[in-house]
Amino acid sequence: MGSKTKKLLKTHPSACSNDPSRERVLDKRRQALCEVRMAEQSVNLAGRKCVAIDCEMVGTGERGRRSELARCSIVDVNGKCIMDEYVLPQHPITDYRTRFSGIRPRHMKKAVRFKSVQRRVTRILRDSLLVGHALRNDLGVLALKHPKESVRDTERCKQLRLVPDLDEAVTPSLRRLARHHLQRIIQDGEHDSVVDARATMELYRMFEEHWELDIKLKNSDWMDDQFWPESMSNCNSRCPSDDESK
Repeated sequence: MGSKTKKLLKTHPSACSNDPSRERVLDKRRQALCEVRMAEQSVNLAGRKCVAIDCEMVGTGERGRRSELARCSIVDVNGKCIMDEYVLPQHPITDYRTRFSGIRPRHMKKAVRFKSVQRRVTRILRDSLLVGHALRNDLGVLALKHPKESVRDTERCKQLRLVPDLDEAVTPSLRRLARHHLQRIIQDGEHDSVVDARATMELYRMFEEHWELDIKLKNSDWMDDQFWPESMSNCNSRCPSDDESK
């Protein structure tokens, strides 16, 4: 058993065995341990831990202009749901945005605190390859950062953007990508963060090999002069011209 696992299961020595509060703490720790273990088993073709996330937001403040987290869903590399929680915003909700978010007042009755969800997401994302669509919005509403090299955003993948009649300057929506590449209709009305997270993971898996190779080549320095024979640098001066070779 690893040190992280032991830490999650550790309880206060003075706690009574039949103490309800102790049982609640244990349940939360078991849940956290289960989430971490599931995430660790979720790996891509290269054997790297890989999860997809999607969030739903509601509006707070004047006219609901401020976006705050109301639901957060994470799935593993096979689309299995690791986490799906309704979240209590830090400010009073002034616009549920139900038409798009699918969030209603009844969902807030079982919502958990923002900080609690933020900690759980942090644990799951640690050392993970993170997949999603327009991840700046999801990470922004969670007030979290993730290493750029460990982000796979379906909004930015050039292979995914090869959609008929799509202007290169236009960012494709997840709905359009899913309809074209997965032949599936999503977000036809209210959004579901679990469905959307699964769609982004399927899109990533569909283009994973080409996507990862493209990133590897982009980050590689194999085109630097130091990796080419010196003789090749003078190739133009020694190679016969078209006229000479005739």
